[in-house]
Amino acid sequence: MPELIGLTPVTFVTGCGPVFFVFKKIFHKISTFCPDFEHISPIKSLHLRKRDKQKMIAGPKTLGRIGIRKGVFIMRNAIRYTAGALGMVTVVGIMNPLTVLASSNYAMQKKVVVAAGILTRTSNEMGTITRGEFAKMLVQASSYHDSIGTETGIALYADVAADHPYCNYIRVAAEKGWMTGYLGGNFKPDEPVKMLDAAKALMTLLGYTNDDFTGNVTMNRMTKFNAIGLNEDVGKGISDTLTWSDCVHLFYNLLDTNTKDNENKTKTSSTVYAQVLGYKLTDDGEINLLESLKSDLKGPYTLSDGEHISGIVPFSVSDASFYLNGEPSTKSQIEDAADDGVCLIYYNTKSKMVYAYSEEGTTGEDGETQMGAAHGNLDAIYYGSTDIMVPTSISLDGEIYYIDSSDMQFAFSVYGSLEIDDNISIVWKSETDSDGNEKKYVISYAD
Repeated sequence: MPELIGLTPVTFVTGCGPVFFVFKKIFHKISTFCPDFEHISPIKSLHLRKRDKQKMIAGPKTLGRIGIRKGVFIMRNAIRYTAGALGMVTVVGIMNPLTVLASSNYAMQKKVVVAAGILTRTSNEMGTITRGEFAKMLVQASSYHDSIGTETGIALYADVAADHPYCNYIRVAAEKGWMTGYLGGNFKPDEPVKMLDAAKALMTLLGYTNDDFTGNVTMNRMTKFNAIGLNEDVGKGISDTLTWSDCVHLFYNLLDTNTKDNENKTKTSSTVYAQVLGYKLTDDGEINLLESLKSDLKGPYTLSDGEHISGIVPFSVSDASFYLNGEPSTKSQIEDAADDGVCLIYYNTKSKMVYAYSEEGTTGEDGETQMGAAHGNLDAIYYGSTDIMVPTSISLDGEIYYIDSSDMQFAFSVYGSLEIDDNISIVWKSETDSDGNEKKYVISYAD
């Protein structure tokens, strides 16, 4: 259900009276019955159109339709012209909307590239990326992402041993022409990767070759790289080194860009590079992370005292990312939580992400919403007075949990497979109603 979040009034006091500009941050709350989407879904993120080509005159009512960043730019110019016409302007209170929007855009892009397995979460997002790390990112962003094994690799360069952690990734990146070594037979895997390296690699992934550029191939490739928007939000020069956050933007832009074969076509799910990894676009032209993750999600599975996650997931836990009740976590923390009570486990085979929900639950980022799991006897199923076929709540070991999704309504109805006195586990989400009462809603179950 769409909802408006936050109004930031910008008041300009002039001799002609106050002028108000209101920036509305609008986002869509995505409904889903898969509990892992709480931390990765854009429920609290802005969906920003990347390259909106519409030609419109921006006002507060049309801002949401023209592309937010472009709208803010136009409105800021409008503010400048208004100020010039009215004379001296004193700004009473203003929050820079560009900072807020850029931050929200980055958060959404980060979720996509991390969930896709291209980047691994880090505590130092401004840290410099090495050439070896970038080679791994390229492979993870390609159709070869599932072909890299853990066995000892084949050394192609004198300074990359066969047991080097990035040996296999560097070999693939070199063989496919995404990256090249240096004179003397070295790759220099520990040196920082530069924007020039990234431009060549990403353009090659899109299908471009040296034959597509005449004259100064390097500079003409860079010009094309910028023209098709691969440098959007990066802000680095050709010789600048790249940080982890720069790579977030670069690889999101790659996913959201047409391949060479589709260069002159309208951008769709079948024309953008994202289709290589099985991703599609939303109606707004952004990467549809939710739909892709949902299709690859497995679970729920019950993790009990003394059991290990490695016995549930089909991939190495050393390659996995973990979340507990919607928050970043570790394998040990999840298994410790299972020792104190049942945990429900979901995993995504493509991104190698593991999502766990414990009986204890966890407070969300907003300080209010909680998620967790519960296990017990299904004491009762309650129905509303207006529709005796649709369940509205259940009792599990004496505690009431509400139902408001069609999937859960069906599961607990007479048409579903659950019955009174079944021993089940559920994933719940807590919300506070308009009267200040906290309610727990069932969003998934395992019997």
